Amino acid sequence: MSRVAIVRCEDYDSGRVEESVARLFDLLGGAGSLLPPGKRILLKPNLLKGAPPEKAVTTHPEVLRAVIRTLRASARPASISVGDSPAWGSFESAMSASGLAAVCAGENAAPTPFTRAVKVRNTEGAVYRHFYIAREVARADAIVNLPKLKTHCQMYMTGAVKNLFGCVAGKRKAWWHFKAGNYQEYFPLMIAETARLIGPRLSVLDAVLAMEGQGPGAGQPQKMGLLMASADPVALDRVACEAAGLEPGRLRTLAAAEVIGWGQTDLSKIEIAGLSLKEARLTPPLREPKMIPVGFSLPRVVKSTLKQQWLVRVKEPVSPAS
Repeated sequence: MSRVAIVRCEDYDSGRVEESVARLFDLLGGAGSLLPPGKRILLKPNLLKGAPPEKAVTTHPEVLRAVIRTLRASARPASISVGDSPAWGSFESAMSASGLAAVCAGENAAPTPFTRAVKVRNTEGAVYRHFYIAREVARADAIVNLPKLKTHCQMYMTGAVKNLFGCVAGKRKAWWHFKAGNYQEYFPLMIAETARLIGPRLSVLDAVLAMEGQGPGAGQPQKMGLLMASADPVALDRVACEAAGLEPGRLRTLAAAEVIGWGQTDLSKIEIAGLSLKEARLTPPLREPKMIPVGFSLPRVVKSTLKQQWLVRVKEPVSPAS
């Protein structure tokens, strides 16, 4: 059975978050059992765009700090880096605005933008036989996934599985949207296969402050007061969906994972450690998003690409934290 750990964490007080993260690791058997010592560990937060922590757009900096400290104390890694490829703006600007850059500086973790991609064979793939993922992801010994629990206007919810789509570097993500076209199930299948190929050793989900409504970037913050973790990102999303009061049948990445036979989607076959699901369930539930199509038109992709270049090359040098 897959195991998902849940702990209560009412706010982002540094000591409280660190204690809660350490408890999560203990409930899963300890960091050393999940990540053998001497590994080059890459942490993948949710860094959609530059936004302050209270907006609940990105993984909270105190969660990142707690994971770094717990890994250093228990797993004794060779190195720790923190990387992503924001959908909007530059990596440096998003890291600064979200507070993650300050944590990296304080904890001696290397900020690592995903800018170049390498071709990786997807031998088990049903959609594609290969993917282009960030070079830094391919070179890391172990990936630790740090998603944020948010509603999502295309996937219904974003959590552990969807967060790994950020390992596709740069505007290539927008082109995947374009290629998805009107084939609504094609895109979540591609996301699930990408996540399976990356294969994170652990996912730690920030649900202390979640997002409801028109997520992943324009919803409203909503307190849940939870941190969750699992070695199985699919099982983690299944339990998180239940805890948020959302409908698992509408979570498209969950359905895609079931189609490709990856991870555990059956709640009765998931062992929950720590807080019970009854104790964790949010009342009232997160407000659902109004769903929009997955596919991007060609003009939208071109416009998005040009806007991104303008943000990075023109606007941000003037206002680096915008």
